[in-house]
Amino acid sequence: MSKILSVVILLPLAILLVVFCVANRQPIPVSLDPIGTLPQFAFEAPLFVLLIGSLILGLVLGGIGTWATQAHHRAKAARRRREVENLRHEVELSNERLRRLREERDREQATAQAALAAPAPSNTRALADSRAA
Repeated sequence: MSKILSVVILLPLAILLVVFCVANRQPIPVSLDPIGTLPQFAFEAPLFVLLIGSLILGLVLGGIGTWATQAHHRAKAARRRREVENLRHEVELSNERLRRLREERDREQATAQAALAAPAPSNTRALADSRAA
């Protein structure tokens, strides 16, 4: 859908741009001297070159301005990205510690169950021998 919309909008604009460039090929004088006393600040260029050049220059300057004004957003995003990575690392460490503690607890429980399940050594013979003596 977006490709169709792009073609519907950009194709007529491209056609208009080509027609404008063909219709405005003749050079026009341009003076960069506001007073008009210095002829070295004047040149001739086709009108379409001047207009398209000013459009490109405006886009570039606008992009640079936008990029510069949004620097604090990029810095904030980078800080949050680092914070998220640190928190993920802490979670991994905590999970590893928890896993080790559970393993240790399971081993202790297994040892305790094994001690309860094993028959106790018979002390009755030792008791009988001590009574006989």
